[in-house]
Amino acid sequence: MIAGLPGVLLGVIASMPVLFWGLIGLQVADFATGFLLAWSHGAVSSDASRKGFTKKAIALLLVVALKIAETVQPMPFELSAYVAGWFCVTELISITENAGKAGLPIPAKLTKVLAQLQEKE
Repeated sequence: MIAGLPGVLLGVIASMPVLFWGLIGLQVADFATGFLLAWSHGAVSSDASRKGFTKKAIALLLVVALKIAETVQPMPFELSAYVAGWFCVTELISITENAGKAGLPIPAKLTKVLAQLQEKE
């Protein structure tokens, strides 16, 4: 039973939706922009970093759990991809907010589109 565990894990990883991998990249970018913003203000906090990292890890685990559930009980749509996509939008919003707080000009069109996506959820 234990000998087959690596194969099962690789199978789950290989079957993850593309949005899952995009989510990981966006989470890294959000963590980096948040850290750099805090650093630029002299406000780096290990507590805030730990809380942010925990939220991101739980989001990833939720998507993985949904993918496993889809494998056990097929669904008419890929719920894991939907949830990963939703988390991608929240990460994009956070990255944009961090960029704005850092003093970067944010195109009005981008702000408008992200606000519309946020309202739909």
